[in-house]
Amino acid sequence: MAPFGELTHQAARRQFDSVEGRVSGTERVEPAVASAVLFEPVPRALHRSAREEESARRRGSE
Repeated sequence: MAPFGELTHQAARRQFDSVEGRVSGTERVEPAVASAVLFEPVPRALHRSAREEESARRRGSE
């Protein structure tokens, strides 16, 4: 689980980095909302896709 934890921390750092570079509070809201809405479904979908691809690769059906 440690590699997953590190990847999660990297994602969190990148999220904060993208918001902290914004000057005004208004500029910070849009990426914060987008991040909140996309944070759960997008990484989950990417992980599922990667697992399917890896499974196919290991079975030799790619």
